Amino acid sequence: MTRTLVAGLTLVLASLAPAAAHPGDHGHPPGTPGAAGIGDPYFPLYGNGGYDARHYDLDVRYDPATDVLTGVTTMRARATQDLSSFNLDLAGLTVRRVLIDGRRAAWTRSGDELTVTPRKTLRRHHAFTSVIEYDGVPATISSPTLGESGFFHTDDGSLVIGEPEVAATWFPVNDHPRDKATFDIDVTAPAGLEAVSNGVLRGSSTRRGWTTWRWRVAEPMAAYLATASVGEWDIAAYRADGRRYWDALDPDLDAVPGPRTGDGYALSQAADTTYKRLARTITVPASGGQLTFWVTRDTEPDWDYFFVEAHAVGSDEWTTLPDLEGHTSDATGFSCPFWLGLHPFLTSYQTDNGDGTCTPSTATGEWWAASGGSDGYERWAVDLTPYAGQQVEVSLSVASDDFYQLSGVYVDDVTWPGGSTSFEADADPLDGWTTPGAPAGSVPNENDWIAGTVADAPPSIGDVARGSLARQPEIVDFLEGLFGPYPFSAVGGIVDDTDRIGFALENQTRPIYAKGFFENRTAGTEGVVVHELAHQWVGDDVAVDTWQHIWLNEGFASYTEWLWSEEQGGDTADDIFGFLASIPADDPFWSLTIGDPGPDALFDGAVYFRGAGTLHALRREIGDPAFFRTLRLWAQLNSRGNVTTPMFVRLAERVSGEDLDALFDAWLFTGEKPAGLDALSARRALGSPSAVPKRWAPDGRPR
Repeated sequence: MTRTLVAGLTLVLASLAPAAAHPGDHGHPPGTPGAAGIGDPYFPLYGNGGYDARHYDLDVRYDPATDVLTGVTTMRARATQDLSSFNLDLAGLTVRRVLIDGRRAAWTRSGDELTVTPRKTLRRHHAFTSVIEYDGVPATISSPTLGESGFFHTDDGSLVIGEPEVAATWFPVNDHPRDKATFDIDVTAPAGLEAVSNGVLRGSSTRRGWTTWRWRVAEPMAAYLATASVGEWDIAAYRADGRRYWDALDPDLDAVPGPRTGDGYALSQAADTTYKRLARTITVPASGGQLTFWVTRDTEPDWDYFFVEAHAVGSDEWTTLPDLEGHTSDATGFSCPFWLGLHPFLTSYQTDNGDGTCTPSTATGEWWAASGGSDGYERWAVDLTPYAGQQVEVSLSVASDDFYQLSGVYVDDVTWPGGSTSFEADADPLDGWTTPGAPAGSVPNENDWIAGTVADAPPSIGDVARGSLARQPEIVDFLEGLFGPYPFSAVGGIVDDTDRIGFALENQTRPIYAKGFFENRTAGTEGVVVHELAHQWVGDDVAVDTWQHIWLNEGFASYTEWLWSEEQGGDTADDIFGFLASIPADDPFWSLTIGDPGPDALFDGAVYFRGAGTLHALRREIGDPAFFRTLRLWAQLNSRGNVTTPMFVRLAERVSGEDLDALFDAWLFTGEKPAGLDALSARRALGSPSAVPKRWAPDGRPR
């Protein structure tokens, strides 16, 4: 008998027992219903009033084959008023039974509100227990402004992640950061799968083909931070510096493209600012002919491109050739005209229109290329008939911008008039193909095309993710220097092989990261880990009182990335602030009042970047000693609490002894560029802050 069945039998027996004395004694005035919302102006129905949740005991069973979740949620709470009824947040799932203090209670549903009516009034200060049995297929929430969140159904299980709402998609809850609670989370899944949640793993056991994983969160946690992610995980459990870590990675992230046939293929490799050519001269018969090959592409969409170049030997009129299978287009993406300065030779194919756009042609050449990723190997064919009876130099080419590179391009099984190769190991693995290097005007390539095996491929996403997570102990030590002792009993991270999420979230003790954060093969990817671990202090332990104050989460976590970069010898906080200061005053970046962004703009890039800028402006105003003392006091004085912007302003003024109203008004509550910003130059001007989110995350929102 599973634990769920035992619990259910116990509750049945309890409901048949004689009623015990109830706090609603005769003579007391009747209670009133608890509010349907906790009082957040952005989300009036988030959370609930009338009680304070103290602990949740979640016992859920999830079957990926049917997507059905069956659960029993036990909530221990204390009434904060005389309650005739109270609400819980619950989205979509079917309620089967409700008990309050062991006795059956009535309930009704309206949208995502579950209203529970006990048999008698729950008197103020009374500690009560509610037990709710439910089941159904948990939903993924889709918002036109906030994107998808909630309960994601993956190829082998589930991924539970979202903000500002997610918990109500899989258990009944008081779903607002103002009402934190401790948790016991037991997740049962088919044997062979693992269930990863928050806190400390207390053990697992298997019976009759199902395994139960038992997790405990000993410190209060906002409900949206709870996760129950089921699937095939490689779980690394270890200790470092006295802290316990659990990291879970999807083993599918370890996959790298291999040769299509045989053991060898051509690899472009990965490096910044590259223009790599795999070239040869072909004699085209009078009847014409084709160049064919198979390719797997992994390039940054709309920034980096793969294309076939050609010119008749003896002619300087180069062009690119369209793929007859339809894989190419004439789109110039985001790179042009910017990258014409990096790779002047591309002016053979692209024309700068002078208005930030490009024409995909010139007087002598055309632009045909592919960007992004392919779904495995795809066959390409290019027509060489225009060069019939001539010698033509062709090049399989990859060109990139100067930042953020994926694993590159893999080519196999090439045929052309008079020859073929699959790049197997022999006296000449390239079989006459050459690597002439970048054309004139481009910087020399750091690396180039090679003939090799899968062992020569760039590291997998899993390898990169493990490398970043391996730095967690170092990062926690760094953050302790800013905010004080780590506030929780466990650390770790989760990375799933799914394309459905494009953000990271600070799930308490176990942040979840989109795999896209670890696709960059040419630079460190631990910045997002710094961001999410910083949230363990600012966002999780110290939570917002209402969602209006979201900059206190995101601005603080983003600023720790600036400080980490400086600590690691990269761009300094002043460098990054200089980029922010260089953004023109008429750019929409400055129009949002980040201290009150509104519910649809909670995760706007300005909240992150300008929030960090607010902190740097404060640092410049009050000096390092007062600034860093303010950061530490903020985390320590408000531990396990909820905060607002006025609270931070008062603390900064108390520590510094300065009146800071004007500074915070200018940065947080004025929809324009703060006056007096120095005209600091950026290391690299991207032209618009719209490019900044591309550098942060797949969808621009590390949360």
